[in-house]
Amino acid sequence: MRKNVLITLSVSFLILALGLFWYYGTGADVHIADMSASPIGVEESGQLDIVLQNNGSEPVDVWLEVENTFVDSNGVAHSASKLIISDSSAVSLQKPIHLLPGNNSVSVWIGYVLPGEYPVNVKVLGDGRLLDEDTYLMEVSLPEIPENIDLKLEYEKERVENSDVYRIYGYLINKGSGSATVSTNLTVTDERTGEPVFTSSELFGVGEYDKTPLWTWPDYPYAIVKIADGEPSGESYLPVRNVVVGGREDRFRLNVTSKWDNHVVSAELLLPPGEGGR
Repeated sequence: MRKNVLITLSVSFLILALGLFWYYGTGADVHIADMSASPIGVEESGQLDIVLQNNGSEPVDVWLEVENTFVDSNGVAHSASKLIISDSSAVSLQKPIHLLPGNNSVSVWIGYVLPGEYPVNVKVLGDGRLLDEDTYLMEVSLPEIPENIDLKLEYEKERVENSDVYRIYGYLINKGSGSATVSTNLTVTDERTGEPVFTSSELFGVGEYDKTPLWTWPDYPYAIVKIADGEPSGESYLPVRNVVVGGREDRFRLNVTSKWDNHVVSAELLLPPGEGGR
């Protein structure tokens, strides 16, 4: 009797072991071979590159779960919903990834509003089980702020019918590293009265070792000053929006002030130049 019980238990154990071997041992053999990412700063987008190694001899389908790829201004983490495969097309993470034998490269977008260290957790799932799991630590730093940005103004004069037209061009010049969003204000003042006759404000992104033109539309001037001999015409200078029109007795001082972080730089032009406005 005891012998029969032992035989029954042995057979049951063998069947269970064979079942576990069939379920787990014959499934996909996929591992995370490598993860890497280029450094990014706050409010910058990047991507985490993942190398998945299929150790089998046949293609397999797996699913990825990637957590903590985005963190908003409230510190709330979000998971990736899209995957970038080797041909640069986006694929939903709700669908399986088809892996060929050997190494397969995929990527996910990442981005963080706040600085800090963020563990990005990656899980590979297949056959209803966890095949592999790994974590990549993203270090997100505050962007470097430029210490010095030069502001340069210049103009071109053209005689058009009965008017002198001054086309003003401006540049924000960063000769060093770092980047910044620069708030730039234009104030045009009547030299005779000291009263402002025109103001505008715009934001410009200045990158490292960059010369950023002050324009709303490429190749158009930042501002236009028109000095007419007689009655000025109603000519439009669109898409240029910073336009001031005056007569021969008028003279205008253009002040441009740019601010970023705790830094300020300014430049001026007096038009028409010279004594007496001529």
